[in-house]
Amino acid sequence: MRNSKYRSGMCMRTRLLSVPWKFTASKTDDEREWDSNLERIRGSRSADVRTELYRGADEDGVPFVSETPKATALKSVSLDSSSFLGVPSTEHDMKLRSQSDGDVIDGGSQTSSGRNKRRKIATLINRVRHTGRRSTVSCMNSQSMKCEDFKIHVPTTGRQHSEDVFYPQNPVNENVYCGILRCLLHPLGNPDVTTGLRPGDLIHRLKEVFEVNQEEQEFYIRQEMFHRPHSIQANICIIEAKGLHTDTLENCNPYCLVNIYHPLHRNSSFSPKTSPKPSPKSSPQLKKHSTTLPTEVEEMLKTNTAKHTVDPQWNEEFQLPMEDLLTDEIHLFICNQDQESGAEKPHHDKLHLLSSLLKNVLHVSDHDRLDQHLFGKVIIPVREIPAQGCDWWWDITSPSSKGSKLSWGKCHIKVHLSHQQSSVTGSQPFSVEDYYQAAEQFYKHAIKGLEVNAPLDPYLNKQDSRILDLFAQSYGISKLSQILIHIVVLLEWSSSHDDITTVDQALQVTLQELQMIWASKQFDISACSQKMPITDAEIMMYRRAAKNYISTLSDQLDNNIELFPPYLDNINTLRQKFGVCILLLELDLWDSKSSPHSPLTQKILRKLQDDTDHWTSEKVEQIYSHDTVQDPVIPRMNALVELTNLLSSHCLPMGVVNNLYNTLGIGYFRIVSFCVERKISLLIKELCHELDVYQRKYHQFSVNITYSSRLALRMFFAAKKFYSVVRDNVSRRDVFRLTIHQYQDWFLDALVFWLQTFRTECLNRIERALEIDKDVVVTHSLVKFSNSSVDVKACFAQITEEWRQIDYHDPDASVMGIIKITDLICDGARIYTDKIHVMMEKSNFYDDGDEQFDITERLCITLNNIEHVRQYLKELPVLLDWESVCMLLSTKHENDDIGNKSSSTLSRLITSAGQEILLKCSLLIAQIVEKMKVDMARFMGIFTQKTPEKASSIDQLFQYLSTNLRTLKERLFDSMYPHITEELWKTITELMEEQVFIGERPEYYSQMKQFLRALTSYFAKDGLEESKIQTEQYNSLKARLELSSLSTEELMLEYFNNLADDIVNQEATSDFLGNLAVKVSYIEETRGNVTIFIKVIRASDLPGLDHSGLSDPYVVVSLYPKTMFGHNKPQKTKVVEQTLNPVFNTTFQFPNVPREYMSVRGAVLLLSILDHDKIGSDDFAGEVAIHLSSISPMEMSTTVDSKHAIMLPIKRPTRQTQGPYKVLVERSNWDKTAKLFITDRRRFIEKQRQRTDLNSRMSGFLSFFRGKKS
Repeated sequence: MRNSKYRSGMCMRTRLLSVPWKFTASKTDDEREWDSNLERIRGSRSADVRTELYRGADEDGVPFVSETPKATALKSVSLDSSSFLGVPSTEHDMKLRSQSDGDVIDGGSQTSSGRNKRRKIATLINRVRHTGRRSTVSCMNSQSMKCEDFKIHVPTTGRQHSEDVFYPQNPVNENVYCGILRCLLHPLGNPDVTTGLRPGDLIHRLKEVFEVNQEEQEFYIRQEMFHRPHSIQANICIIEAKGLHTDTLENCNPYCLVNIYHPLHRNSSFSPKTSPKPSPKSSPQLKKHSTTLPTEVEEMLKTNTAKHTVDPQWNEEFQLPMEDLLTDEIHLFICNQDQESGAEKPHHDKLHLLSSLLKNVLHVSDHDRLDQHLFGKVIIPVREIPAQGCDWWWDITSPSSKGSKLSWGKCHIKVHLSHQQSSVTGSQPFSVEDYYQAAEQFYKHAIKGLEVNAPLDPYLNKQDSRILDLFAQSYGISKLSQILIHIVVLLEWSSSHDDITTVDQALQVTLQELQMIWASKQFDISACSQKMPITDAEIMMYRRAAKNYISTLSDQLDNNIELFPPYLDNINTLRQKFGVCILLLELDLWDSKSSPHSPLTQKILRKLQDDTDHWTSEKVEQIYSHDTVQDPVIPRMNALVELTNLLSSHCLPMGVVNNLYNTLGIGYFRIVSFCVERKISLLIKELCHELDVYQRKYHQFSVNITYSSRLALRMFFAAKKFYSVVRDNVSRRDVFRLTIHQYQDWFLDALVFWLQTFRTECLNRIERALEIDKDVVVTHSLVKFSNSSVDVKACFAQITEEWRQIDYHDPDASVMGIIKITDLICDGARIYTDKIHVMMEKSNFYDDGDEQFDITERLCITLNNIEHVRQYLKELPVLLDWESVCMLLSTKHENDDIGNKSSSTLSRLITSAGQEILLKCSLLIAQIVEKMKVDMARFMGIFTQKTPEKASSIDQLFQYLSTNLRTLKERLFDSMYPHITEELWKTITELMEEQVFIGERPEYYSQMKQFLRALTSYFAKDGLEESKIQTEQYNSLKARLELSSLSTEELMLEYFNNLADDIVNQEATSDFLGNLAVKVSYIEETRGNVTIFIKVIRASDLPGLDHSGLSDPYVVVSLYPKTMFGHNKPQKTKVVEQTLNPVFNTTFQFPNVPREYMSVRGAVLLLSILDHDKIGSDDFAGEVAIHLSSISPMEMSTTVDSKHAIMLPIKRPTRQTQGPYKVLVERSNWDKTAKLFITDRRRFIEKQRQRTDLNSRMSGFLSFFRGKKS
């Protein structure tokens, strides 16, 4: 039989049954009597038939079944299906003895010598068959040392068979067939009643699959009817719970206790000495349990504790032995572990918990409330578990409420029943090898029903799947092992047939299912007791079958499939062909040192290289097919650009291609990149050299140069993209093996023609943009500029973007290109601005009509166009990355000055261009404001000249400004609006300065001040900065209005205040007039008056005013202004003749001066130095002004002599064109006080005689010799 190596686990008794002897086909009366006795002994229990049960015939031939052998020795038993399968036990040794031969054969456990024993049994039976006599076989129980004899009736060969005897043929995989039949006849659990899935339907399907006829099936059914299951275990997987009732989440630490409850042992005594045992964690094998029930203590298994949750997850598996399928129950208790005690509780707490729990289990507790350590329980009757197992949510009920249906939560539990492992061999009666034979038989039967070359259905039908699942589940074969065996069966079938794709679909579905289960096992590895869910034998079966499949696939590789280019159709074909292979290799079941895909990889790799070289060579030959045309370099370059771009797309990694080839150990895009790179690189270099020759030849023809430069630029970008793709496909150390990494050096000569082409295209585009946009038509109200500026800026952006894409690595070439690009863009911006200016003048944009001039949208858009283009210049340092390029240049030449100078050159280009553009904008703005000046002057004349007394007379000017500024605000750029408002403000202040009357009364100027404040506030609210408002013109106008609005007395005070300040702050100058020494103070009197005392001590270095060079000086002391001190007459000293350094020592006093006058700003004590002339009026030498506020008081008991003397410089007043003097002059036409003041001051200002003395030293020297003048 094929794959006989998988049949080593076949048990001895089934080998005996495989001999084609004659057996009775129907039950005899003796057998029925035995069955009735057997059922009577069993009663209502589901106990297994054990070695304590004996069946046979007594001396009188009466059949019996008994728990102990009859006193009378057994004489004979016919060899029917119950002889070997009902009496012998797997727990004790059993020997078969032939009375005629004396051979004794051990038929007990499956030891290593089982084959020899089976061969001896077969030899014994053959001997009996050939002799044709009745022979007796003894069943020896090695434990009780009692012998039971059985007589075997075997006819001799060649004899005529009796009519009631049947000879079964050897069915395929008879052992497996019998095992499956046994599972269907004796299901472990509640059978399915669905039509088609009932046990009878499944048995009928089993007959078809194993090709057993009706008579043979009846025979095997009778044979397996007596093999009822024993040593059954419940396989329980506690997954999770939800909705547990608890007061606080912190105190909720649930865990589970699980055991099997045997009602027939309900009176057994329980002891709290056994603590719950946790589920095994280290061993992948299921826990072994004894088939005998404990007599005193029932073992309970415990899960881990889930901390602080009412929805715990455990995912733990347990195996518990069963006794009776009809009465046993699975009891699950969800308990709470105290947070304080933790995992390590004191022993007395554990006893208390177990005692409380057992009371709830036995329903003997007198508690009416739920124990605080127990959430609830789940009771699962074993008889309700389906034969195929269940995966259900069970209600958690209260352990103390009898018959209560109130749910305390839900618990997710998986349960199925299976045979327990043998206590002797430690394994199941049927293994994975037997399941392999069963699956192989089912798939063979499924494939037989297919049409020629029709694909196998990925799934077996429901009946076949249910049969295999029941067989695997009964004998502890995991779902993962089942699927793995299905894969092995399909792989072996594929490898042994010509059409390997027949079962590909079934293989792919099965492999995907295996991956999902395998992933779940790996994911739950921390909470699962199984770390390796499959055995080494299963892995070796998988590896052997997978290697054979891959080898067969490699031999059948179709040469007609093109591996390059990676078109979608080819990829789909390859994925379909290698889909199973990829899934096989992706499973984590391979040794790290093995390479199962090596033959397939080598074959695919050779074909990939051949396909790539062949395809590339064909494309290169097509490029050289343009030799017949004039200047073939142009069409060749065009074709090469297309080919390079095509190769870039073919070499660009795609996930679907990478996944496909990486699984096979092939770096697809790395291989392809190396294959195509060398041929394409050499071709690009060759054609670039030919194009350089072509451009030098036609350098005087702009059309040729422009087209060839654009073509070279396209080739450059294509080569750059190709290099980028290829570089990413290879490793870093392989980059230097690429020829294409030198591509930038091949285009250095073309760089000059690129820059020339950029300039030509830029200028042409500016001309076209202005021609299209000559009427400045705005397409949308939200757009603040026209199409021309957009086109120009787009042209600049295209140039900068193309340069950024060029991205020259050589710093020298890069800096040179950036300087040229920057200069090109700056020139373009200048040219655009000049042309806009000319266009505005030609198009009469300034509205030269006689009507009122208003700002139009056309003017705003025109200004915005210029600003829009100018703003792009500020972006060039970032767009062209000046800083990085200059740094690289400094690094290359190891000199920072080179990079700094380059950066400075670039900055100068932008700065100068920006200033020139702003100058043009300023000229345009000045022309616009000049047009507005006419209307503004007209509106301003209303409140400055016609009706200044009306506050509303300024409203018309505000209305005009608001209308035009609103248009400017809405239509102009934010960066341009401040420029035009600043220009408007300058014009308004100039107009007001011109139109305000001169010499008017103070009230007029006060009104003008209010108008000026209103204009200032208006422009400030409009956004004009304070620094822009405070212009020189504005400050002059404001000062003029401030002075003109003062009274005459206030003006005189302001004049004398300035005069005194000038004397105090005077520094040494060339116009030195000498000094005057005085002492000054005052005494307070009654009635709020003071008396001012001043002592004129002497003067020094006075100017000579006589012909002799000397003077006759005297001092006149007065209080000013006279409007305040009219009652205080001027006083003077004596005349000191012929001297420049007179000594006076004269004291004066001015009584009855109001005390408040001493603090008035501008009230002064004026000391005038005059030269006495006998003929004519006295000459004015100079004067000194002292602030009254600077004079300190003195006590009544002291005199002025006690005060410190002060030396004050003598100064001559000058004619003032500004300030209070000018206002007083203007006001003197109608103000008498002002007229008197001006008349008095003109004496000192206009009649100033020139000095006749020598320099100060010579003057002092001569006065010493001449002595005092008589």
